[in-house]
Amino acid sequence: MVSAEAGRRAREAARLAGIGAVIRRARSARGLTLDELAGMVGLSVTFLSRIERGLIACSIGNLLEIAGVLQLPPAELFADIDGEERTRAYRVVRSTDAVPAKDADADYAWCKLASGVGEQRLETFLLELSAKPRKPTLVAHPGEEMCFVLDGSVEFQVGDETIALERGDSIHLRSDVPHMAWARGSGSARLLMVTSIENQSAIAVEWWSNIAGRKGEREKTAKGRAK
Repeated sequence: MVSAEAGRRAREAARLAGIGAVIRRARSARGLTLDELAGMVGLSVTFLSRIERGLIACSIGNLLEIAGVLQLPPAELFADIDGEERTRAYRVVRSTDAVPAKDADADYAWCKLASGVGEQRLETFLLELSAKPRKPTLVAHPGEEMCFVLDGSVEFQVGDETIALERGDSIHLRSDVPHMAWARGSGSARLLMVTSIENQSAIAVEWWSNIAGRKGEREKTAKGRAK
């Protein structure tokens, strides 16, 4: 008999493999190499390769950045339910599956909660922030998000501002402003996070075009220096 934990781990592995496969197909369809996509989203080629192979989990922010660059509705990355279940008016995620995946090298772990009904614009996640020292890496992606502190104390940076959040506090922000959260003090923290992208196709295209334009300018500058 397969234990509940073994079953959860198997579902987690399948979820990571599914996300990686979607990213790889979308990247190939747009004629981008691993190196090009890695440069656009600020990740190393090795790390991105491991994501595509389903060997590692990355942050929600990084996944939404990748989705924006590849002009993908974020829901496609998290499409972990079958077509029959999508036609229902509701979806339930049991507590046994609502356990963030652990990664010794990550600053936080996450799992997707009950979302994914129909043509959804909301994605919900449970985040666990580690007690590790904060890293000065901010993320930005289309849409907006709300975070509610379930446990612990959190330091949330939005642009140049830093906000301290305690248990029961929440924050709502534009996701296109660079941001990130860290656990404060010596303990870990847990957050409920809800993201939303209105008119996501148009936003993703515009956002990706801006990034592609900046990349083109950098390449022109580099070629000019090489002459």
